[in-house]
Amino acid sequence: MRKPKIGIAANILIMDKGPEMLFGLYRAYVNNDYIESLEKNGCIPVMLPVLHNTDDARVQLEGLDGLLLSGGYDIDPLLYGEMPRNELGFTMNEVDCHYIALIKAADEMGLPIFGICKGMQMLNVAFGGTVYQDLHSQKPDSYQHTQNAPRYSASHSVTITEGSFLAGVLGTKVMVNSFHHQAVKDVAKGFHVTASSEDGVVEAIEKAGNHFVLGVQWHPEMMAKFDNEDMARLFQAFAKICGRS
Repeated sequence: MRKPKIGIAANILIMDKGPEMLFGLYRAYVNNDYIESLEKNGCIPVMLPVLHNTDDARVQLEGLDGLLLSGGYDIDPLLYGEMPRNELGFTMNEVDCHYIALIKAADEMGLPIFGICKGMQMLNVAFGGTVYQDLHSQKPDSYQHTQNAPRYSASHSVTITEGSFLAGVLGTKVMVNSFHHQAVKDVAKGFHVTASSEDGVVEAIEKAGNHFVLGVQWHPEMMAKFDNEDMARLFQAFAKICGRS
């Protein structure tokens, strides 16, 4: 069977180390865990660098079988109608606008979309939802969501809704890692929350419709790289769906 080609929405890395001549240089990048997890589980990854002309996002996606939205910087709150709180981290509006353009183009094209961490939050924002700019200050009863443990280690459980796509792959309870201080707040129209942590933080959303759109708040690629069977199955399921697109 032909391996599906998956576009990974990339970030911009601003160089602040190395020779002085490189300081401030912009580099297109994705963490290699995404690439390795897709490759190990039956996909051909393709990096999609940030384009300033967002009208070209659709052309970037032509010939691909799916879109993966990687994690990254905090989301520019102006994109969901809020002013920045003091706890907001670094943002890059051009990255966020590129994500939104890719999401909307992929949705119009009927391409399967898989959002991870910030990628899930961007799915929500692209369709009219909002995010907590900082969980600790805005939802103080939440527990630690930026774990002090290796990236492949699970730090808390999530409960998954019966009958959802995610439950069909992972069951109704799974242990996940956690590296975020932002999270989905108001869920966008057309999406359903299909997983939550015990403190009520949204851990997965799925979009109703004729094609696959899933977002998860944890980092399955960091676990699948180290052969976590649950997260490997998640990438394999995504590969299977993209192979049919």
